[in-house]
Amino acid sequence: MKPKNGLHWIIKYHLKFPLKTFYTYFTAILEVVLFTFPIRISARVINQVIEGGGFTIEIRQDIFFLLGLAFIQAIIFFSISFINEILAHRITTDMTQEFFETLQYRSLTYHDKQDVGNIMAIATGDTRTINIALSPATRFVFSVISVWVLNLINAFRVHWSLGIIGVVICILFYYSSIIYAKKLAPYASNTRQQFSNVSQMTSSSLEGIREIKGFRSELWAKRRFIKTSNALQDAEIREGKKAAWFYPHLFVTLYTASVIALSLFFASQSNPVLPTVNLEQIMVISGYILMLTGICGEFDWAMSFIVRAKAAADRLYNIIYDSDLGEFQEGEKSLDTTSTDLEFRNVSFKYSPHEPFVLKDISFKIRENQTVAIVGGPGSGKSTLTKLIQRLYLPTEGEILIGNTSITDFTNQSLRKAISTVEQDIFLFNLPVKDNIRFGKPEASDKMVIDAAKLAEAHEFIMEMPEQYDTLIGERGVRLSGGQAQRISIARALLINPKILIMDDAAAALDAKTEIKIQKAITTILKTRTTIITTHRLAIISKADKVIILDKGKIVGMGSHEELIRRNHFYRRLFEQHYELPSLEAAHEELLEQGGRIF
Repeated sequence: MKPKNGLHWIIKYHLKFPLKTFYTYFTAILEVVLFTFPIRISARVINQVIEGGGFTIEIRQDIFFLLGLAFIQAIIFFSISFINEILAHRITTDMTQEFFETLQYRSLTYHDKQDVGNIMAIATGDTRTINIALSPATRFVFSVISVWVLNLINAFRVHWSLGIIGVVICILFYYSSIIYAKKLAPYASNTRQQFSNVSQMTSSSLEGIREIKGFRSELWAKRRFIKTSNALQDAEIREGKKAAWFYPHLFVTLYTASVIALSLFFASQSNPVLPTVNLEQIMVISGYILMLTGICGEFDWAMSFIVRAKAAADRLYNIIYDSDLGEFQEGEKSLDTTSTDLEFRNVSFKYSPHEPFVLKDISFKIRENQTVAIVGGPGSGKSTLTKLIQRLYLPTEGEILIGNTSITDFTNQSLRKAISTVEQDIFLFNLPVKDNIRFGKPEASDKMVIDAAKLAEAHEFIMEMPEQYDTLIGERGVRLSGGQAQRISIARALLINPKILIMDDAAAALDAKTEIKIQKAITTILKTRTTIITTHRLAIISKADKVIILDKGKIVGMGSHEELIRRNHFYRRLFEQHYELPSLEAAHEELLEQGGRIF
């Protein structure tokens, strides 16, 4: 069942650990109750000594009882603090894991609109805020409630008038605390947002540190960060000012003055109508009130942390239970035994409802084990088309089929296992080389990793590294050249041994010599799988079984390289500045100039 808000979400996690939750809050109450024994016993002992009772056996027993009680209180304090810490860390760890898992399964449509810095701030700062609220701020609230209840019980035992005063002031105290929390909440939310802005600024600056240094923009980055951090400082100061005005504490002061004054008044009167208040009762009342004022004096920080935790929990809750416009239901069929004939039927796609179509009415068919090159200018939709094949996005219109089965009918596991991609924008993790290569197949042996690296012409340069396959390559592979990173990416794709191989401009960072080596090495492999290649390299395109030409999201040509180089104006335009091409067949030139399709 979906929780109503962030607070209910936290309660749901508390219920996962019922014994620890019960022990924490029950013991918080018990801890306060035990503190009343020293107050009562001390008052009784002092009263007996003043009245001349002397150091009796009962007094000695009380002293030994207090010593034993102190030992018990120490054990309880340690246990409640320890278990409360365990509870808080387990809850926030589970929250963080749910948060991370939710993000992992969100669609790319969702991630395209998210800011990494904000996500990082929520995953780290907000969960830490919740952790502090759970231990010890929330427990502290239970202690405050217990102290109030004990004070009211003791006040009614002395006289009903003291009890009535206590009830009225207690209601005012908690009502004003709620009002205080509601007024503080917007300030806490703003502070969390400003903290996210600082995290966002830090993340983007570190990711773009090479560009900042390359353009000598350190001063620009510094000014932006100072502006953002000053905004966080101002938000924290405003929240701090608001938190400092903890006016509910004024009611505690009013209660203290009223009860002590009235108790002393009763003690000074001999009127039989008024209650008799002796010295022992006054000391007990004073002890209870001192305990109340002491604990309520710290109540403001507990309330401020709880308010911040509520704001943090709402931010986590809103992301976890946020709607995902790109979400789709996973299919139930397995692609393992399915033919890898690939077909697009009248496929159109746009990234959001308010944006123009990136692909328009795309239809083609690729036979199993066929190699197809997709070419076109920048922004023609080549990379988007490959992402649709991977089912990272679903078509806005039309249908994609693999083996005459809709791509939506397959399970994610079987689909992603059967499709491997070498992206144009390579992402490598700050892990050893071998772990980057076996990223999609973690169970692969070292021999399989080395074989894949050899096919991708990566083995030679890997062996020249300081620690060879155990060498850390840095964040996003910064310790590698573009060509080296691309070859590791190719090895990673080949290791999976996919049925469908997508190479999205995978040779962009390769020199001609390495490109030829890789082509020769994987020629046999390409014949045993369906391969889609997006590239501008004529040497690669000319060897493809079929070439599909895209322009502004539409297919403007399809056929073999030999056919298109003679008949298709768009295709020739991609190469005519760099190659000497045969003449364009006149029969087709006029039609092509009018935007017609020649297949």
